Amino acid sequence: MKNKTDYLIVTLCFIVLSGVINSILFNVALEDMTKDLSVTSSAISWIVISYTLVITFGSITYSKLASYFQIKKLLMIGVLLFTLGSVIGYLSNEYVGVLIGRIIQSMGGSSFIALSMITANQYLPLAKRNVALTLIGGCLSLGSGLGFLMGGILTHTWGWSALFLFMSLTLLTVFGLYSFVPSGYASKEKVTKPFDFIGLFYLLLFVISFILGVKLNGYLLILSVLSILLLGVHSKKQGVLLFIDFSVFRYYSFNRLILVSFINNAAMVAILFLFPLWAIRTFHVSAILIGLILCIISVVVFLFSLLVRKAVHFTSNKKLMVISIGVQLIGYCILIFLGLHSMIMTTLGVLLIYTSFSTLTVIINIEIPHTIEKGKMSMGIGVYNLFNFLGMSFGPSISSRLLEISSNLNFSFLFFVVLLILSFVLSILEGKSTK
Repeated sequence: MKNKTDYLIVTLCFIVLSGVINSILFNVALEDMTKDLSVTSSAISWIVISYTLVITFGSITYSKLASYFQIKKLLMIGVLLFTLGSVIGYLSNEYVGVLIGRIIQSMGGSSFIALSMITANQYLPLAKRNVALTLIGGCLSLGSGLGFLMGGILTHTWGWSALFLFMSLTLLTVFGLYSFVPSGYASKEKVTKPFDFIGLFYLLLFVISFILGVKLNGYLLILSVLSILLLGVHSKKQGVLLFIDFSVFRYYSFNRLILVSFINNAAMVAILFLFPLWAIRTFHVSAILIGLILCIISVVVFLFSLLVRKAVHFTSNKKLMVISIGVQLIGYCILIFLGLHSMIMTTLGVLLIYTSFSTLTVIINIEIPHTIEKGKMSMGIGVYNLFNFLGMSFGPSISSRLLEISSNLNFSFLFFVVLLILSFVLSILEGKSTK
């Protein structure tokens, strides 16, 4: 039984790592894809935008479906869809085929993180659960660094189509999922209430309008506000299992953690967008070298994240959160004040931001279940992952908009310093857990 639990943790970590790598992998190849597919930069950007839209919305959708269908089956379906999208993308020589492949990939990949966290919280004993959540948090930072390096090497050596072929290897996890994931539902028992299609539509409207509003047209954010109001009104409906149950927002501790996590993800993924621009403009380094630097940083940070779980025996999670956000602020300040003068200082700043991101993710992954009622665990984790993915899309999107206002990257860095100060204040304020 002990070995089976360990194999389950390894399987969950592998699919999470695959999902994170895949989300970063294609960013390196966009320029080559633009030339080979004979499309504009605006058109090729939909390879990234469509993936972000589907994976953000899909994460909470899978969390909800896990009350109707067995988690094991949903994860296996997710892997099969992910592999199907990879094969379609590899075989396609036209833009539309590649875009369809990428969308199908995201339809499967959006199940990975959300259902892995639900599985860990639902079926693992406390000690093993914290190990799993720590490793999942570490895989988020490790995957981002590996994604850049692998993307650069594979694209340079075999072309961008090899990226799809490489990600099809995720199919191998089906054997682990079938053998080690327990059969069961997120709500312990299968839910028989009608599925909330209206709530699903309102949330889809919110996700699309928010991501495109930040990235393309700010007026779409009006639609985001409207969709939230409609969701609020709809949440009073009886007789269905609400797609978004607003009662999870009753607890200050939960709200505080998801806001801190949103800012944490936004600040981190923004660096993945801004650092290559900074390094190429200022120090004229190659994309392969940038990928190598990010990969080395991510490996170091992953190893460091394994120590975070042990650190909670000597200090509280609250103190670790405060320290981590302070470290992230220092990292951004190093980029602002010293980054122009030295590649070493720039790398140090990115290392500190990466370290803080990984530490905060591990801490919040462990803490978030304690702020949610047991009967609403699936809903709470779904909302938490929704905010994480919204933060990941917000970071680079707002950065690109800020670069349109000012080409000076320090302007973008200062924006995230302000957000991190807000996060720092939130980390100091403490609320009560539900347990």
